[in-house]
Amino acid sequence: MNIKQLFSVIVIGWTFTNSVQAQSKLNGEIYTTDGFPITDAVAVLKDSLNHAMAYHVTYSDSLGRFFVVDPNKRANQLFVSCLGYKQVLLPFSLKTSHLRVVLEKDSNLNLDEVIVKGIRQRTKVENDRLVYNMDTNPFSNDNALEAFKYVPFVASDGQRFSIIGKSETKIYVNGREKKLASDAVGDYLKGLSADQIKSIEVIHSPNSSFRGEGNFGIINILLKQKEDEGLQGSLSTQVWRTHYMKERGNLNLMYHKNKLTLNCMVGFSNQSDWKKDETESFLKETATTTWQKSKITGFTRRANGTIDWSYQLSDKDELGGNLNFSYSKLDWTNKGRLKQTDANKEDILNVQHNNDLERDRTDAGINLFYQHRFNQQGQVLNIDFDYIYNRNKQFVWNRMDNLDDNLQYLSPYNYYQEIVPQSSNVWSSKMEYRQNIGNNQLMAGLDSYYSKINNKDSFMQGTDDGYAEDKRQSSHFALEEWTSALFASWKREWISGFSTRLGCRLEYTNYTTRQYSLKEKSKNNFIKVLPNLYLNYRLSPNHVFSYIFSNRMERPVFSFFNPFKVYTSATSYTTGNAKLKPEIMYGQTLQYQFFKRYIFQATYQRINNQIYELTFATDDNIQVTTPVNAGRFEYVMLALNTNTSYLKEYANSDITVSYLWQRMNDIEYENTHAKGYHNGVFQIDLNNNFTLSKQRKISFDMNVSYNTKDVSFYTETPMKLYLYGQLKKRFKACQLSLYGFCNLYMYDGKMTTRWQNKYENDNIQRISLIKGEPIGGGLRFNYYFGNKKVNGLQERKSSGAEAKRRL
Repeated sequence: MNIKQLFSVIVIGWTFTNSVQAQSKLNGEIYTTDGFPITDAVAVLKDSLNHAMAYHVTYSDSLGRFFVVDPNKRANQLFVSCLGYKQVLLPFSLKTSHLRVVLEKDSNLNLDEVIVKGIRQRTKVENDRLVYNMDTNPFSNDNALEAFKYVPFVASDGQRFSIIGKSETKIYVNGREKKLASDAVGDYLKGLSADQIKSIEVIHSPNSSFRGEGNFGIINILLKQKEDEGLQGSLSTQVWRTHYMKERGNLNLMYHKNKLTLNCMVGFSNQSDWKKDETESFLKETATTTWQKSKITGFTRRANGTIDWSYQLSDKDELGGNLNFSYSKLDWTNKGRLKQTDANKEDILNVQHNNDLERDRTDAGINLFYQHRFNQQGQVLNIDFDYIYNRNKQFVWNRMDNLDDNLQYLSPYNYYQEIVPQSSNVWSSKMEYRQNIGNNQLMAGLDSYYSKINNKDSFMQGTDDGYAEDKRQSSHFALEEWTSALFASWKREWISGFSTRLGCRLEYTNYTTRQYSLKEKSKNNFIKVLPNLYLNYRLSPNHVFSYIFSNRMERPVFSFFNPFKVYTSATSYTTGNAKLKPEIMYGQTLQYQFFKRYIFQATYQRINNQIYELTFATDDNIQVTTPVNAGRFEYVMLALNTNTSYLKEYANSDITVSYLWQRMNDIEYENTHAKGYHNGVFQIDLNNNFTLSKQRKISFDMNVSYNTKDVSFYTETPMKLYLYGQLKKRFKACQLSLYGFCNLYMYDGKMTTRWQNKYENDNIQRISLIKGEPIGGGLRFNYYFGNKKVNGLQERKSSGAEAKRRL
């Protein structure tokens, strides 16, 4: 769809909906006394002479708004009710077009038990997101990463997570991104107790106010408002074994007093890993064969901490921030042998290698935010500032020796060291203004960041006198990037049940790269206009439709630019490409929710200038891997999710069935040709939770994931079956879990635990057989502690957040 067609659709829609607006209409907002919107409040138009007659019944949306089209002439009262608040009865006349309703909390409410019968709506489809109600999650007594298993279109195995169909998934908490190192994000979610979460928003195509690169999605975790004063916390530990033992632990402390809220989390992990790799490569032009066998062992240790705080300066002003720190150390050893033969099967190389890799990484960040609420409801100003520091230093020692026919040491082949230090500094700020005007929500802002990344990479060649730097292969490379964006969006509720959001993001990017070794400097800047459109139509509570059009850009990461050669064996290395262009993505998504428990999603995405890491062979039989712009890439994904309870709610299940079709055009790069392809992959993810005994608090969880053979970016991976089982016992404030998992693969007509990876283009064919750690089992332990007293209210089985739900 081009721009002219897009605006034609908008103009036609505007004309139609405004003609409908000619009808008589009542709209309004429902707020708390603190000025917060109330969701799912019931608004009823009644006749004072006939109390049993309700002419119109409607519910407030996530912004507290409600709508009634063509009110009945006999209606003269508006009755508003929401559990946890005092009911309100207001006079009403047909001349009234707008009402603002304020509900007071009902401090006398004391619910010992709430029993709700019927179908609970676990997920709502809103304009640009799915909103999952955590009250219905069977893992509400576990950590957030475990609870993700029952969130629609989110894949989680308790260690990793992602939105299905997305190449990157960002974590937001209360609308703000958790800017942590990738490993630290998983530790944070393992330490976050699921019972602190009110709802989880799955944002498949983020609107213009969100910063992000390419095909990314967002999981926004909305925490419950703090009612319990004092100190609370949780302690979680995990021990498991695959080939070696692994362990991790997290401590989470929360403190809330009057206007101050603090959340502190620290964690650690220690993992020892093991892998065997057999790879055979065939270079088609020279008929050269390379066979390599490696055994890789090592450990990774991590420690991280984060502190979140917020302080309510007044009823309208809030100040807060975040401090985070993480450190990881990796130490790996790669031992093995490499043999290369020519077209006549004569040996070219026969060497053994002993490769040591050490990496130290430090990440630190600070965030400050300020929020001001104006006198007018829905008028908000948000200001954020972030600073992120990263230091990553990598050491590689590689010793390769020639072997004779009996595999005995013959002579040195090549000794070298690579020292790859990297430091990066990122400053960013964002200002966002929102305002509600009747049925409209306007939003605009400025988003800007500046980053400076510096690498001073050294290649040290081994000699008889030790190691000496090779200036020709060393590299001092730096990148500076400044990106600023103006964004705006307009959201409107039209006729009852129909809403739109139109947005745009104007981005300006300036790149400066410096190759100090060669005394070269280059600059590149560009401006992109990135529009998006969201349509949502609620035909009835059982049928909800949404459509999304989005346009995004993905700029190349620093490592794709860096020209330094990182050797991975005696016959292969990776290097960057300074000529890369950003990817431009166009996406469309259609969602349909029916009968409250089924969600169908159809997505089409086209990517221009797709960045792909191509491997090819040089004239001297060296395999080079470098990123290139591959041209156009397209994919279509069809997915269906259902999330339900059965066996009298003793069992819960979440099932996602998806089919992904993708197509890549031909690639031409430096006399290397890779033929285009198209491929389809079927996948099913099943999560089941069974309550074995409510009295003894014993449950069993089972996860099954299956996908067919996949060909993606010229790499073929086999059919995969993942099995997971977990037995949980809860007693008082503790929970103990025993679990196990297994990964199975099928290729060449047999089932195995060895993974096969096949890469092929017109220049090279490479097949790898990898034996890792496909089977494992372990124990998890969680302990919850702290004050549970609620201000001014007696403790009840349904928390304040849960009690404010409509019966």
